[in-house]
Parts: sequence; structure tokens; C-alpha cells
Amino acid sequence: MALKKTTAAQGSKARPSLAKASTPKKLATKANAPKVKAPKALAAKKAAPRTKAPAKKPVAAKPARRAGAGRPEANSVGMKLVPIPAGSFTMGSPLSEKGRGTDEAQQPVTILTPFLISRTVVTKAEWKAVMKTEPWKGQRCVVDGDDAPAVYVDWHDAVAFCRKLTVQERAGGWLEKGEHYRLPTEAEWEYACRAGTKSAWSFGADPRKLSDYAWHYGNTGDRKEAYAHRVGLKKPNPWGLCDMHGNVYEWCSDWYKSALAGGENPQGPSTGTMKVLRGGGWGYDPARCRSADRNKNDPSFTDFSGGFRVVLAGE
Repeated sequence: MALKKTTAAQGSKARPSLAKASTPKKLATKANAPKVKAPKALAAKKAAPRTKAPAKKPVAAKPARRAGAGRPEANSVGMKLVPIPAGSFTMGSPLSEKGRGTDEAQQPVTILTPFLISRTVVTKAEWKAVMKTEPWKGQRCVVDGDDAPAVYVDWHDAVAFCRKLTVQERAGGWLEKGEHYRLPTEAEWEYACRAGTKSAWSFGADPRKLSDYAWHYGNTGDRKEAYAHRVGLKKPNPWGLCDMHGNVYEWCSDWYKSALAGGENPQGPSTGTMKVLRGGGWGYDPARCRSADRNKNDPSFTDFSGGFRVVLAGE
């Protein structure tokens, strides 16, 4: 991805039907049987004609949004969402961390509200189910397969996907009131990536283990696999998220600023010229795949190593 920073070498069971108990037929009275007179009070009453109850309209079944304490395993397009708890962490990297950038000065951050984030970046299949397009078609460095990342998607495209998916799922009854899809903030992204860890990567500080968790230059370029690989093939981080390190850079909602925004639910600056990207990519070295690594680009930029994942949040 031609990015601005210097890169490396390149429900319920159906009820069983109940059988009606058979009613014994009345025996025919004999002709010589004595007739019994009904009491006058009863004889005066005529049986009221039975009226047929209007047929009830069938109630459209809604998808079970909540399963126990959580949600369904996947949403309407098959996207798996992982719950992320509220909490606090230190965003950025310490001065002692190898490969850190000058724009990673640490800031205390508190995420006040839990949210859900997609387990992987948005795939080709998920993109096509919502947008009905294939922006990667005919482009270079693209692997076949619906479970490969949707690449050649700029920031505006990613935002449009979130909006359209929100409209689609509201119409289908999949979302609770106020829920909507959006890009993660930069703080939410790093919080989810770290998953409670403080090391350079969510698996520790040893870059030799990176290939177990990520696609990066060391296991793509050297093997002549110069493309974004199918999602979920590597080990997840402690919170069950895949490909947070490497594979494709991921768009965040924030405008870029060299100083990180700290505090409660930071959103970044209100204006800017570049949008933040996080996570590293298949053509980058291990340092560029760290939890704290930051990148940026024009919101209209696209290439083979840029994708995104989504957050499902409330109002």
C-alpha cells in the first residue's frame, strides 16, 4: 500500500400437534323411549348462532437478535461480531519499544461503552452482499476467494458500506433501536487489538512469533505470495480477533494528528487532510504491524493492502 510512512522492504422448538380426544357418538334413541321435557326456562332459550372468528394474520418472525447474554454468532451477511468490554488502557508505545514512531507518545484512554467489532476485516463476500460491486476486480495483487479481504476500498467506500449495512439490517429487524455500524475510532481499534496486553504485539514482544498471528513481508514477499490472504487463517488475539497485525491496513474513523488523543472515548481531531490506518499489512516488516503503529493516507486512496473492519455500536 503506497502509504505516507516509510515501509519495509516492501430459538424455540415446534410444539408437537396434539390429537383430539375422540368423543363417543350419542346412541340413537328408540322410538318407544319416553321423551323428557326440557325445563321451561331452558326451552325458552334459543341457541345463539355461532359466529366464525376472523382468521388471525400470521406474525412475521423476527430473527433472534439476542441469544442468551449475547447476540447471534453472525449478522445478516455472515459477519461474526465480537463483544468488547468497556475499560481503560494506555494508548501508544513506550520510548523503549523498538520500531516505534514519533507519533506514538502514550496517552491514558478510557472506553466508556462496550461495543461489538467484526472478528475479521470485511471480506469480499460481505462487501458484495451489501454493495453489489467488486472494486478489486481486475486489479493486481488480489487473491481469489470470497473469504479474502475486500481491498481497493477507500475511506469513503468503507463509510458507505457501514451506512448501507445499517439501513439493510434495520429494515430486516436485525438491529436494536439506535444501533448502527461504523468504522472504529483509532482508540477503539488499538484497545481491541491489544486485548488487555501492553507488549508490542498482542501475543508478546518477540517478533519471531509474528508469523503465527499475522501475514507480513517475512511470510508473503519471501514466498512470492504478494497479496492479502484469506481472513482467519492465523491465530487470534486474546479477545478472539483475527488479523489485527498485518494482512491489510485498516481504516479508522479519525482524522490523523501527530499527537494521540487521550481521555474518555477520544474521537481525534474534528478536521484534517489524512485519515488514520492501523494494523500493518502483508508487505510490511514486523515493526509496522505492532499494536501501536500508526499510518495515514488521503481518504480517497485505495490499493491492494487497504481494508477495514466495522463496529456495531449504540447511540
